[in-house]
Amino acid sequence: MATITPELPLGGLRLLVTRPQAQAKGWQQLLQSQGASCVAVPLMAIVALADVESQQAIEHRIQDLHYYQHVIFVSQNAVAYAASRIKHHWASLPQGVNFYAVGSATANSLRAEGFPVSEAGNTMNSEALLALPDLQTVKGQKVLICRGRGGRPLLADVLSQRGAIVDYCELYERQFPSQAAQQIAALDWGQTDDLVAVHSGEALDNWYSLIEKQPSMQWLQLPVVVPGARVAKKAAALGFTCTIEAYNASDQAMLEALIDWRQQQN
Repeated sequence: MATITPELPLGGLRLLVTRPQAQAKGWQQLLQSQGASCVAVPLMAIVALADVESQQAIEHRIQDLHYYQHVIFVSQNAVAYAASRIKHHWASLPQGVNFYAVGSATANSLRAEGFPVSEAGNTMNSEALLALPDLQTVKGQKVLICRGRGGRPLLADVLSQRGAIVDYCELYERQFPSQAAQQIAALDWGQTDDLVAVHSGEALDNWYSLIEKQPSMQWLQLPVVVPGARVAKKAAALGFTCTIEAYNASDQAMLEALIDWRQQQN
């Protein structure tokens, strides 16, 4: 085990960075600032929905924004693909619309775009947002969820059960990079002090789909950093033997969980 110094708590560790390319830089810099070395193999690509039908559906939702009492952004990607279009169509944001963000990073992105926003606290998940007081009594109210195609249905399901009328504004899709399998197969990985970090349940699924095709399943013994109890439970069910659970999917939370784990190991 590598020696830890106060200045470099992750010195000697090597992390597999699996975030989409556009989102990996800050995470990689954080890890390196704490002494870790990194290898980047994106396990997900974020691609805007560009077909005519999707574009028309997005435009329709934005034009009708004033009909909604609540608009929820589930990710920074949702903000990136929707905020500029909303501001282009609306010279000033429509009155009576409450804007929400799942997690602090999404909230910060919305605020940077000039949106007033309520966020779901530090847990950075749908369950925390559903606990907000303003979303308890929503019978007959209209809710718009800005998200990627095929995201978690929990928000819509629970709000519909509470009597809300829920629509989606689907802006992007997540794709599995075609080169990931070749990159993983070429890695000299699995040594002492090698770890993997995934920022979502879908990224964990993609990681597992790659390693289960490898000749040996020693990959399952590598520590994997995951965002929260839901993804940790999924990792255990898939057979991963060492999970490092962060309290949310933010880079800072993932880093703190990793540093805490490293200190416990020593």
